[in-house]
Amino acid sequence: MVDIKEEQRDNFILEVRSAIKRNQVVVMILYNAEDDKYAVFSNGYDTNFDDIIKAFLEMPFLGRVKPLDIFEQWEDYFDDPALGEIYGFELEDGMVQMAILEYYNKEAEDENEEE
Repeated sequence: MVDIKEEQRDNFILEVRSAIKRNQVVVMILYNAEDDKYAVFSNGYDTNFDDIIKAFLEMPFLGRVKPLDIFEQWEDYFDDPALGEIYGFELEDGMVQMAILEYYNKEAEDENEEE
């Protein structure tokens, strides 16, 4: 079971890296259990996701998040979050959920229009 989870984690991280190269939107929602707060990050707006992604290789991977465990904030990104491919990583004091969305950062759209 551990090998399957590690392979799934590695495949997901590769998909995230590929999506970032395509300028596809990747969203991370971090939950801090200590103060019961959420923080949302995406690969736009000068966030260096490549450095952040490296840290995920060391975190315990939870796999695809079950519909009942999906953060409420995903409703801002999916019509039906239960159908989204949302993956989780365990933090010492919380959890991270991450998904690749079906749209692209505006900069990529503008570059594609010029070609």
